[in-house]
Amino acid sequence: MKILVSGSAGHVGSALAEYLLKEHDVVGVDLCTPECDPVKSATVKGDVRDAKRMEALMKDVDVVVHAAARVSVDASLKEPIEDASHNIDGTLTLLECARDLNLKRFVYISSAAVYGNPASIPIKEDEHLHPLSPYGASKLTGEIYSMVYYRSFDLPTVCIRPFNIYSKRQDPDDPYSGVITRFRRCISKGKPPVIYGDGCHSRDFVHVSDVVMMIDSCISSKRAVGRVYNCGTGVGTPIKSLADLMIAISDRTVKPAYEKERPGEISHSVADISRAKMELGFEPTVKVEDGLREILCP
Repeated sequence: MKILVSGSAGHVGSALAEYLLKEHDVVGVDLCTPECDPVKSATVKGDVRDAKRMEALMKDVDVVVHAAARVSVDASLKEPIEDASHNIDGTLTLLECARDLNLKRFVYISSAAVYGNPASIPIKEDEHLHPLSPYGASKLTGEIYSMVYYRSFDLPTVCIRPFNIYSKRQDPDDPYSGVITRFRRCISKGKPPVIYGDGCHSRDFVHVSDVVMMIDSCISSKRAVGRVYNCGTGVGTPIKSLADLMIAISDRTVKPAYEKERPGEISHSVADISRAKMELGFEPTVKVEDGLREILCP
């Protein structure tokens, strides 16, 4: 198959494109250049909001995986209009370009940020959706458009809601990286990792390789069409425990520093992955401790 991966220089997109290149013809598109050589050679520069550019790139593809996005809650709070431009306008542009192409699948990579503070843990896909940030709102809007194109135009869409994705591929110098990458940056320099709030809030950390496996299942499974799936491990890790574990693995003597909780911060976020297990046969394979050792002890 020929598969277009938007955001192929990003954390998820680059890992996915590298995996898919083993068996498929992959076209990556991104505003940046991927660091991974196989993905770099398969990626062209482009903006998913550029309809003419996307029409040309998508005219003979079988599958589109839309992973391109601005993925920072902090950045969305500072620049909500720019966040909406990338995450909403970009998604709608790709959907519109795709609707007459007879695609086998359009996979939209959403986010657990669509839930906000859930009523119960673990979070099921039918939980009420109350995003707390412009980022969460933009990703939810992309989901809504994806499902409207499925119902209105028979575009075979599927949405995935990854929880906290991590791997050694994340850029430790990116100020908007996830908490694992931020902690890694501090600990490697002998500085205390900064915890916002009391550290009791928890997250479901899922390795990027498990996210890639779910995306691959959504591409091949007919049952996935028109569905939304959580992508996580089903296990929550308190942020304080995460910091302590990373310090221990790194064999450092630093202690976490605590600062005021940030606006838009979700208290607890743990996935119920029973739907993905039942319908896709999804089973996460990387435990948090093993994934952290991969990052911290290369």
